[in-house]
Amino acid sequence: MPRKFLILPILPLLFSLIVFSLYEAQKTYSLTNHVVISEIQTNGSSSTDEFVELYNPTGNSINLTNWRLSKKTEGGTESDIIAATMSGIIAPHGFVLIAHESYDGGTQEDISYSGPTTISNDNTVLLYNADAVLVDRVGMGTASDSETTSILNPIDNRSVERKALSDSAETDMAIGGAHETFGNGEDTENNTNDFVRHIAPNESNPQNASSSTEVPTESPTPTEVVSPTPTEELSPTPTEKSTPTPMPSEGPIPTQSPTPTPTETLTPTPTESPTPTPTASLTPTPTLLPTPTPTEEPTPTPTEVVTPTLPEIPSPTPTKVATPTPTPPQQVIGMFSFPGTKTVCYLEFKTFRAGFFRFLFPTIKCSKTQGGNGSSPNL
Repeated sequence: MPRKFLILPILPLLFSLIVFSLYEAQKTYSLTNHVVISEIQTNGSSSTDEFVELYNPTGNSINLTNWRLSKKTEGGTESDIIAATMSGIIAPHGFVLIAHESYDGGTQEDISYSGPTTISNDNTVLLYNADAVLVDRVGMGTASDSETTSILNPIDNRSVERKALSDSAETDMAIGGAHETFGNGEDTENNTNDFVRHIAPNESNPQNASSSTEVPTESPTPTEVVSPTPTEELSPTPTEKSTPTPMPSEGPIPTQSPTPTPTETLTPTPTESPTPTPTASLTPTPTLLPTPTPTEEPTPTPTEVVTPTLPEIPSPTPTKVATPTPTPPQQVIGMFSFPGTKTVCYLEFKTFRAGFFRFLFPTIKCSKTQGGNGSSPNL
């Protein structure tokens, strides 16, 4: 019985062409481009000694007319903090201070409220624009609503404050800290990561519309940064994604170096070959094991792969080997004679389908026959 040898190149291309083919790019922020809640105090000398500070990290003035500030309890009940809607202008890189009438800090508030809604620990503070679109929210403690995870509740007479930069620590944002005057523009949609919790006594430092503007060292862009771009991430081609090395057959392996001899090169007709550059891969010699390069065999576009009806390919030896018309298509790429045996190797493409994609995988089959009498091998 003839022994069959099969060499399968490894082409892990199928899944890379399908996985992540359709998905929506997600919006991300670091230095943000919208008004944010920048500092909150919930308790001071009294339970209503509280304030909420807003910061504008953009280069444009923002009209706060008809904006709303509300709070949501731990149980999920939401109510407005300010009885009437807000008004006023928040300057580029400027602040607005909103405080309860019991607030006794040294910085004058721009907007005052008296209740009955006040801010407590484990609450969420929410900011809406004039179109009732949620602009920002900050969850504290065990709040039921937050951006990803909540920041810890502020300590009495202290506040929680939004970072200026991603690497800002509590000491950087404290009074006299390295990042104190860099603004409060850090917003990654995660309250835990975006805020610091002041721990020094009386470490609340609210700012109002009269305070100096603060520009971060990394100015935010006025447009959102969108990532990733699918067309840049997923454009694999076979020559870039896989360069497999075929496994050797179990037949006799010549000890000579695999250097092709140009005078003995078997060159099929290019117009009938299923490869774009047939001379680059089909250069076997009678004494060498052919080494096809799978990356040059298949084409990434199914419409460019042709399945020709191949004529008989003359044997490189005087003894002719009949070349049948195979299904799937085969092509003789080498014939090797050894004492008492003859080995014939064929190039064959296997077709696989995945949805509307069709992929042709090149394989090489070698058959060994006894006697070396030129009879056609049984494939």
